[in-house]
Amino acid sequence: MKSKFGNNLVFYFIVFILWILAVLIKLKFNGLVFSFNYGLYHPDGALYATRALDWSGYSEIESATKVSAWYNSYAFKFNSVDAAGLLYANHPLYAEYSTRVLYPLLSVPFVKFFGVPGMLVVPALSLLILMLLVARIGIKQDKRVIAAIVLFFVTSSSTVMRWMLSNTTDALLVAIFSLAGFLLVKRVSNSYWYLGFGVLILLSGITRISVIFWIAIAAVVWFQKFKARAVFIILLSFSVVIPTLLTHQSSSFLAVEGDRPFLEKLFLYPFYLVKVTFYEIMQLIVLDRIFFLVCALCIYLSLRNIHKESSQLFLFVLLAGLLTGALNGNVGVNFRYQLPVLFFICWSLIDNLNFSFNSFKRQNENQKT
Repeated sequence: MKSKFGNNLVFYFIVFILWILAVLIKLKFNGLVFSFNYGLYHPDGALYATRALDWSGYSEIESATKVSAWYNSYAFKFNSVDAAGLLYANHPLYAEYSTRVLYPLLSVPFVKFFGVPGMLVVPALSLLILMLLVARIGIKQDKRVIAAIVLFFVTSSSTVMRWMLSNTTDALLVAIFSLAGFLLVKRVSNSYWYLGFGVLILLSGITRISVIFWIAIAAVVWFQKFKARAVFIILLSFSVVIPTLLTHQSSSFLAVEGDRPFLEKLFLYPFYLVKVTFYEIMQLIVLDRIFFLVCALCIYLSLRNIHKESSQLFLFVLLAGLLTGALNGNVGVNFRYQLPVLFFICWSLIDNLNFSFNSFKRQNENQKT
């Protein structure tokens, strides 16, 4: 018993060190790569930073001025930020982002101490949550080595770290869906299940629009014969997204098509789904081949083991990410809208890969004899 506890403790320590290294490497090495922004501060993050500073005690003008000065000195690409443009009345995205309050709210205590860089604490902690939950699955299935390898490759991905350590809502959304996936792994009782999913759906609603991901999870839950739970997820996730749609978020649907009527955009959506998916795949092949191979391996193993819950969830959540990524029609976003699938990639790989050092050792001993 003590040996098992000690092994788990050592494993968690390794995962923690891996997290520290991933964060430090990203903090040290960031910037423009082939004109792509791999920096820490992104354009939409300026509004989140302004709100967090505003809520931490500064006036709106003081907050906007601080964010503007920081971006002009430390941001890459689109770093010329006018303070007046960050004022809520002037910001073109404020109406759409007005319901996204969780990330700046959680960042308030950190920006009080660290200023604008404090906006990176919540993403860093979100990455840690993802890694610890994946580690827990590795322990639960007695596949610590596989879990460590999976986490190593995931945190080595330039694509993953591009979005998991930047001042956007992406990492926080990954943490929320990682917790949702872990609730499915744990198979908790009805009362805890409904409470847990209810809270997570509500939190996602004030983070970023994510209803398609919840529908994907509900579909798998339905196939598992938990129909009441599936209906609960769908009804609550649709209810939560209504305020976002009422704040003109729906106007961003295929924004690249301008002011076309909604029905025309709807007919164009399948074309953009194919187009955006193609660009996402090609961008991974060009910029991040290791992560592309990880995803390809996960798709292959999940299709081979489609009867497993982890495989079904990965494939459905990945499809949800592709559907979400095609909503605005912009190409080459580098897996950003698909990022909530990270936990399910890790879970599926751990669940479907089977090897250990002991098996290699036994194989070598058999060959010698």
